[in-house]
Amino acid sequence: MFTGQRILITGGTGSFGQKFTELVLKTYPDVKEIVIFSRNPEKQETMRHRFPNSPLRFICGNMSHPEEVLHACEKIDLVVHTAALRIVPEAEANPWEAVESNIIGAHNLIQGAVRQGVKQILALSTDMASLVNNAYGASKMLSDKLFIAAHKQYPQLKTSVIRYGNMFGSTGTVIPFFMKKAKEDGILPVTHPDMTRFMATVDECVHIAFRTIENTLGGEIIAPKIKSYDILTIARAVDESAKIEIVGLRPGEKLYEEMITRFDSFHTIEAEKAYIIVPSYGDKAAFCRHYAAQPVPAGFEFNSGNNPNKMTTDEIKTLIRLLQ
Repeated sequence: MFTGQRILITGGTGSFGQKFTELVLKTYPDVKEIVIFSRNPEKQETMRHRFPNSPLRFICGNMSHPEEVLHACEKIDLVVHTAALRIVPEAEANPWEAVESNIIGAHNLIQGAVRQGVKQILALSTDMASLVNNAYGASKMLSDKLFIAAHKQYPQLKTSVIRYGNMFGSTGTVIPFFMKKAKEDGILPVTHPDMTRFMATVDECVHIAFRTIENTLGGEIIAPKIKSYDILTIARAVDESAKIEIVGLRPGEKLYEEMITRFDSFHTIEAEKAYIIVPSYGDKAAFCRHYAAQPVPAGFEFNSGNNPNKMTTDEIKTLIRLLQ
C-alpha cells in the first residue's frame, strides 16, 4: 500500500505519528520517504535517533503558516493529519489558538495539498467534533467539515476523517495520570462517577488508519467500533485501595463521548468494524455497497455510554502492565 510513496505526517512526533512511522517502516520497508512536520525540534531529534538509517525527513513548522505547509506538501502522495491543539481547558482559555491550529491549519493543508498535487489526506479527529460543547470540539468540527467539503471541491484529492476517542497511554490521558496520583498520594481525582470514554491502543488506532487509507471512497467520516470504559473501572484497575475524590467536570468537559449523534443518523451506515457518516453529496447506496454496510435507524446514537463493548477491570490491568 505504501511502497514507493512519500508520506507526510503532520504532528508526527506525537504518539500516533511515531507508531504510524514505526509500523510503516516495519511493514512497508520500500516506502520512499516519511516527512515529519511538527513544531518541536527536540522531539524531532529524539525521533531521528529512534529511527536511524530510515527514509525520514523532518520539517519544523506551524500549521497556521501557509507557506510552511505548502513546502511540506511538496512531492507528497499521502498526508496523515494529526496536528492539533487538543487540550480542552487550554482551548477554552485560548480559543483563538484552537482556531489557528485546527481550522486555519486544516485550510492551509488542503490548499497546500491541492497546489502540490497530493492524492490523499486522512485527518484524525475526535468525538468532541460530533456534539460540540467546547472550543476544541467546535474547532475540530469545522476542521472536519473543511476536509469533507474538500473532496467535492477537489475530486482529485481524496479526503476522509477518522473519529477516535482516547489513545491508551498517550500524553494527557487518564491512566498515566491516575498511576502517577496513586503513587504520589493514593488519591484518584474522579470528575464524575458516571463518566465514560472510548479507548483504543495506539497500535489499534494505526491499523484502523491503515484500513481507512486503503478502503476509503472519499468524503466520509469513520467512527470505528472501539471499546469504551467507565472511570471507576479505570480507578479500580489502577489501585483498588486508592481513595476516590469526586472533583467535578472541568470546563468544556463531557460526561460521555459521542461518535454518532441522532442528527448524524440520517447519513450513517453500519459496517462490520465501523460506522460511516456518508457526506451529504455522496451516494449512500454506493457507500453501502462499498463497505458491505446497512443504513442505521433514524435517531440512532453511538456513544461511550451506550456502547455494549466495554472494557473490564482485568483488560485494563493488562494494558496498565504495558506502561510499567
